[in-house]
Amino acid sequence: MDVIATHNNADFDGLASMVAARKLFPEAKLVLPGGGQETVRNFLAVHDLDMTKLKDVDISQITRLVLVDTQDPDRIGTLKSCVENPLVEVVVFDHHPDPTSTRVDRSKQSMIQSVGATTTLLVEQLRRRHIPVMPFEATVMALGLYEETGSFTFPSTTSRDFEAGSFLVAAGADLNMVTETLHRPLDPDAVALLNDLLEHSEVHYLEGRKVLVATSTVDRCRGEAAGVVHRLAELQGVDAVVVAVMMADRVEVIGRSRRSEIDVGWIAREFGGGGHAVAAAAAVKGQTLAEVKEKIVRLLTTQYRPTLLAQDVMTFPVKAIDVDTSVGEAGQRMTAYGLNVFPILDEKDHYTGLVSRESIQKALFHRLGKMAVRDIMQTDAYLAQPDTPFHEIETAMIERNQRFVPIVKDNKIVGVVTRTDLLRTLHDDVLRVARMRTMRPSDAEAEIGGPLRNVKGLLRSRLPYRLVTVLEEAGQLADRCEVSLFVVGGCVRDLLLGIENLDLDLVIEGDGIAFARKLGEVLHARVKIHERFGTAILLLPDGFRLDVATARTEYYEYPTALPTVEQSSIKKDLYRRDFTMNALAVRLNGKSFGDVLDFYGGQRDLNDKVIRVLHGLSFVEDPTRVFRAIRFESRFGFRLGKDTAALIAGAVKMNLFQRLSGHRLLEELKLLLGERKPKQAIKRLAESHLLRFIHPKLSWSDRLDRLLVALEEAVDWYRLLYLDREMEAWLVYMMGLLEVLPERAVKDVFKRFPFSEQEAGRLKMARVGCHTVIRRLASQRSLKPADVYHLLSGLSDETLLLLMAKSKGDTVKRQVSAFLTTYQHVKPILTGTDLKTMGLKPGPKFKEILDRLLDARLNGEIKTESEERDLVMKLAGLKADG
Repeated sequence: MDVIATHNNADFDGLASMVAARKLFPEAKLVLPGGGQETVRNFLAVHDLDMTKLKDVDISQITRLVLVDTQDPDRIGTLKSCVENPLVEVVVFDHHPDPTSTRVDRSKQSMIQSVGATTTLLVEQLRRRHIPVMPFEATVMALGLYEETGSFTFPSTTSRDFEAGSFLVAAGADLNMVTETLHRPLDPDAVALLNDLLEHSEVHYLEGRKVLVATSTVDRCRGEAAGVVHRLAELQGVDAVVVAVMMADRVEVIGRSRRSEIDVGWIAREFGGGGHAVAAAAAVKGQTLAEVKEKIVRLLTTQYRPTLLAQDVMTFPVKAIDVDTSVGEAGQRMTAYGLNVFPILDEKDHYTGLVSRESIQKALFHRLGKMAVRDIMQTDAYLAQPDTPFHEIETAMIERNQRFVPIVKDNKIVGVVTRTDLLRTLHDDVLRVARMRTMRPSDAEAEIGGPLRNVKGLLRSRLPYRLVTVLEEAGQLADRCEVSLFVVGGCVRDLLLGIENLDLDLVIEGDGIAFARKLGEVLHARVKIHERFGTAILLLPDGFRLDVATARTEYYEYPTALPTVEQSSIKKDLYRRDFTMNALAVRLNGKSFGDVLDFYGGQRDLNDKVIRVLHGLSFVEDPTRVFRAIRFESRFGFRLGKDTAALIAGAVKMNLFQRLSGHRLLEELKLLLGERKPKQAIKRLAESHLLRFIHPKLSWSDRLDRLLVALEEAVDWYRLLYLDREMEAWLVYMMGLLEVLPERAVKDVFKRFPFSEQEAGRLKMARVGCHTVIRRLASQRSLKPADVYHLLSGLSDETLLLLMAKSKGDTVKRQVSAFLTTYQHVKPILTGTDLKTMGLKPGPKFKEILDRLLDARLNGEIKTESEERDLVMKLAGLKADG
């Protein structure tokens, strides 16, 4: 006799897996060894699944036991004797491999794999064997799949679960029934339990995660407790919830986790229960509620680091000044670095005190700028160690009204905790929930992550496997070196936008060059070092490239100056970026691999499609960022933030762009004009009164508008025609801009911008020769292909595209197109060597004959080698043999 069973207190995944398994073992009986959850019992009271009661089964007659959604013999009641009987074949289908458990399966048919639901494993077997599934069966299986994956939202969900769900929907699963069964409103008893849990709950910081531990003595909600715990986790926005509920004869322990790092299944097993990393439960007898809670907290703080420590949230490295620094200099450095407090060090670099901006300003007001900061520093500030619990720092900052806590080890300052660090640590999850609450449902569903987002899955799905492996190896090396490693900037932005970008920039909090050398050894890569900038380039054997840099901060001595750069923290490194959407980082270290760092709201701005600078002096410090803002606005279809647009207008009024070197401005123009569709960006430059910084006489006009539209069409046509051929699109559009300027203005542009000799040559050729070429191509006299070839063969592809764009009729376009697609590729079959073989002596006549052969080929006068030979004989005045 075959029996299919699941664990005690069966959930829908267990029930659905049983139904699916019976499709594989049609003669088997379905048996619930220890009842089911209330929702399962209610479902079975209405729907007959042909279940067999355990008391009606003669266990001694069982020859094959199929266990689903469990591999623990202690969770199947009296059926455990079948597992202990070596004559019984035991088949196991379970979706969470447990390396610590003893395998009970004795069959090659067993399948234990990590997916979101056991139902998925069974559905895959049905699909593989082409076993049909009826609509009601599909509905039951969907109940298990949707419940176990949280409607595909739990972190344990895999792509295989989605594929299984798609199959079940196609098979006729009734999703209305699934919704009505799984998402019923809470009844009054459940609401009472939820309220009691909220009142008797406390948060523990474990491994940097929030874990809620709650208790309740409300025992009226017996079957719905698991659903209430799930609601509790959603309401509180924590990473995991473990609750203990006092029943009449036992204490129910229920756990739910949204982070694989916090394994609630382990907690349940310690109480004799079971489950998985994200959902587990246990029934505890013989212990009080207080004892159970105490054990839960003890287990959590034993298994995981018991609290968030100062070293987890502090900012480092730290900018400090020595005790002899003058008040005036300290004030200047505060402004340059954008800081409000400086730690002060003695001659041995030991921490001695703090000085705040308020103290500096008061001293300057009293004309004490030459006084040393040692005379006004604060020496009794609260200090912390790297292993000081976060909650102690929080308490001290609140009680002392202290905005800045130095983290000191061996008398040396190793980091600081600021009020910003404090608030972000405490309330990142609150901010995310609040933001989601204010969004329209459609926007909330599409939101590009929140402050606590982990993009490990995105990295693995959107980057080549080899590159992901490289990043994981780099993160492991960073752990061994005890440094923090991040991938930053545009590649993170594009990852979140779903755009391919394999240009990965890595940033190290520490010595970037030393790390790059070690990483080069691990990856067998060539390493190019730039000592001056603290950067390195790794060239991997398979062609990938990694840029490695030290985390830096920068300040500007004066507007438009190149920045002065110094080593700093990742937070400061991101703050020096141009826009919030580029000030994002992804951590690559160990357990935090894939965590997004977003100090400045970059994810929010990506979601809102807004380009926003990080601070009000951004364009004053580097006006080239204006061109970047407009370039990104055009590329992504974003809009400039209100403040950012106002700051651009202010930078234009200050005439900062005229002070930029021609080289820096040209580099930004090349990037802007090289975008896929630069016309809109050029128009935005005109609207922002920025075209005049290319030349005062350059402005938007209908003529320029028409020319740019035509140029975009020509460039698109070329790109479609030559997928692998290089063409400098920016040069085409620069030709277009010069086309609308008078001759004197064009000369000024050449003086202003340091074009290379080749670039200048092409621009001048386009300026001088286009009109004549177009006139000849458009002449009434029909030109032969050879005439067109000789007219166009000396021109660059960029110039030819300008010709196409400038021509008003189709005649010129057709001839340029024919040249690019056909004429320029035509060659005679015969070569100079062939001519010598035919008896011709090398000399000026050679070139004339070869040119004539080419013309004849182009004009279709000859088509074969024989005809070419005849023409050569004729041109050379020779007689054919014979």
